[in-house]
Amino acid sequence: MKFDCSKSDLIHALNIVQRGVARKTTMPILEGILMEATDHKIVLTSTNLEISVKTTLPAHIEQDGAIILGASFFSSLVKKLSGDDIYFESTGQDTLKMTCELSTYTIKGMSPEDFPAFPEIIDDYTFAIKADVLHDLIRGTIFSVALKENIPVLTGLKLEIEGDQITVVALDGYRLALRKGTLSKAIDQPVSVIVPGSSMSELEKMISSTEEDIQVNLSKSQIFFTVGDTEFTSRLLEGEFINYHHIIPEETNTEITVSRRALLDSTERAALLANEGKNNLIKLDIGMEELTLTSNADIGEVHEVIPIKKTGDDLRIAFNSKFIIDALKVISEEDITIRLTNPVGPALIVGDDDRFVTLILPVRVSDDM
Repeated sequence: MKFDCSKSDLIHALNIVQRGVARKTTMPILEGILMEATDHKIVLTSTNLEISVKTTLPAHIEQDGAIILGASFFSSLVKKLSGDDIYFESTGQDTLKMTCELSTYTIKGMSPEDFPAFPEIIDDYTFAIKADVLHDLIRGTIFSVALKENIPVLTGLKLEIEGDQITVVALDGYRLALRKGTLSKAIDQPVSVIVPGSSMSELEKMISSTEEDIQVNLSKSQIFFTVGDTEFTSRLLEGEFINYHHIIPEETNTEITVSRRALLDSTERAALLANEGKNNLIKLDIGMEELTLTSNADIGEVHEVIPIKKTGDDLRIAFNSKFIIDALKVISEEDITIRLTNPVGPALIVGDDDRFVTLILPVRVSDDM
């Protein structure tokens, strides 16, 4: 193997492909990146057996070849090199020499023979979506994915696709987040899948700086995302997702409109005190034209008043401050609507067009708190 390539192109490709590298594993080969030199390009591949990432970069190839290099060390070394171009050459079995200006390094790698094959794209279902739309859908729901695996399907995002519409849903038993978006290329027939939250979190980071259309292919067990020269694939979760439609209440006894920024800022300030307690608890007293937010702990108490517009009953209700903050941080609207039923019923945070819905269960507190 002998080739040279741009250092900046290689760094960009490594930043992408590292999304698929295994962090903790008993298989050292999964902590590496497969580097293949072939056909005027370098192909980089990684996998942790749940997700696989493959991307390419242009290169001047003198001799084809392949090697697996430790992802963390190799990426850190490339970023530290000075100069614009890097020259690579095999010097023995699974050994690679790197030269950049006056610096030369010899790196021991691993044989590429046992590296898992990249999944073959199967297009039982196909659609396309703009990167910024998919990014917002993931960002607006991923915070509600369950972290505990006692109910495996809740550790994933449910994707419902029909026509040119996509709905993404996550719930963890305490809250639910739902976002709707429009596809740039419609799907031929409706389909619903569950993608691991960890996979979608890595995809969100990967597409955060691109504006391209993303081609999506679905099979019975895999989902494939193609963005330019990069392919990202994840296994799907098996099982029946909870019927979330029954969770979202239709009844509303109290409805308020409030500045998202004002409520977020007040909640974050109150959370500083609430975090000193045991349950991150904040209490909301909803009156005619104002919302009073309070929290107390051994070190003190907080009392904040926020102007609102209200219809319906006055209400006192309590929430985990983290759940409120997580929901408000991913909303871009200046004003939000919160719908409530009673002190023990869920709160619904919605926008003007119902393109997003966040449901948060309250914390039961005694009347004298």
